[in-house]
Amino acid sequence: MKNKLILFLGLILVFVAIAFFVLNKNNKEVLSPLIKNNNGTNSTKKEYKVFGFLPTWMVGKTVNYTNEVNNLIFLGVEANEQGDLIWDSQSKKINSDVYLKQKESIKKAGGKNILGIKLFNDGKLIQLMSSEMAKGNLIKQIKREIIDGGFDGVNLDFEYQNSPTSVAGDDFFAFLSSLKKEDVGEISVDVFANTILRSDMDNLKRLVNESDNLIVMAYDFHRSGSENAGPVAPIRAPVGERNIDEVAQRVIDLGLDNNKIILAYPLYGYEWTTETSEFGSLTKNSEVALASYKRMKELLSDTAFVKTSAVKWDEESMTPWLFYNENGNIKQIYFENLRSISEKLKLVVGYQFGGVGFWALGYEGENKDIWELTKSL
Repeated sequence: MKNKLILFLGLILVFVAIAFFVLNKNNKEVLSPLIKNNNGTNSTKKEYKVFGFLPTWMVGKTVNYTNEVNNLIFLGVEANEQGDLIWDSQSKKINSDVYLKQKESIKKAGGKNILGIKLFNDGKLIQLMSSEMAKGNLIKQIKREIIDGGFDGVNLDFEYQNSPTSVAGDDFFAFLSSLKKEDVGEISVDVFANTILRSDMDNLKRLVNESDNLIVMAYDFHRSGSENAGPVAPIRAPVGERNIDEVAQRVIDLGLDNNKIILAYPLYGYEWTTETSEFGSLTKNSEVALASYKRMKELLSDTAFVKTSAVKWDEESMTPWLFYNENGNIKQIYFENLRSISEKLKLVVGYQFGGVGFWALGYEGENKDIWELTKSL
C-alpha cells in the first residue's frame, strides 16, 4: 500500500510539472515584447515620425537641424481662392541660401523635406474648394514646386476658422484624391482637435484614408481671447473641457488608422494678466504674451525671478505654470518644459500613433534636451 501511495504521489508531481511548463510557456508568449498595431502585424521596434514646422519668419533664426526631425515642413506658401501660390517676401525664403542649407542637412541625414501650403480664410477656402478650375490650378502649381524644389511631399494647412469639420468634406476629399494621382510624394493634412471631436466617423475615416499623415494640432486649447488662463495643451482636463487624451481616445474609439495620426505639440505657452493667482483664473484682458520654451528656460534660470514667483505643476493637465506680481498686476504663465513634453510623448507611444510634431521650430532656441527625448521614441 505504501509503495502504491508513493507511486501515486509521484504521478501527481509529474502532472503538476508538465502543467506548470505549459502554462509558463503560454505566459511567456503573452508577455512577448512584440507590439501589435491596428493592421494586426507584429514588430519589435516601431519607427516614429518626428515632424517639425519651420514657419517662414523663423528661417535663419534657428539652429541647423539634421536628425532632430525626420520630416521638415517649410510653412509656408499661401494659396489664394483662384488656386495660385502667393510669392511674397516670406514665401520667397524657400529659395534663400539659409533655407537651402537647412534643407540639404535634412536630406543628408535621411529625412524628408515637405512643402507646406496654407490658407486660413474660410471664404477663400470655400471658393477654392468649390471650383474645379481653381483646384486643378493649385494642384498643377504644387506639383511644379515639388519637382523643381526636390521636395518629398506636401503638407496642407487649410484651416477653416469657423467650421473645423469643413476640411472633412466632399470638396476637400475630391481635392485630395486628385492631388494623390499627381505623384507629389507623401501628403499630410493639418486639422484642429475639434475636427476630430466633431466630425462624423465616416468622414474622418475617409480623411485619414485619403492622406498619408493626419497631423492633429494638439495645442491652443487656451489662447489669446480665452476668458480663463489655462494650459495650452492639456493632456487631461475637468469634465466639459477639451483635452488631448479625449482626442486620442476618439481616434481609437472610431477605429481610425492610428499609424497615420501625428500629434503636434507646442514649443510654447502663454502669459496672461489675471484676476487672481488661482489656477485657471479669469483673465483681465484678451492680450497674451508668448512664453516660448526658450524664454521659459531663461526665465527659470534667473534666481531673482524664481524667488519672486510661484512655480507649480498641475497633475491633471500635466502642465507647469506659475504666477507672479508685476506693477500691481497678477501674471500667470502656462508653459511647456521637459517633463510636460515627456508626458505628451508617452501619450503617442501609449496609443501607438504614427509620430509627433512640433510647432514651431526655433521656439526652443538652442536647447537640445527636447530632441534627446524624441530620439528615445
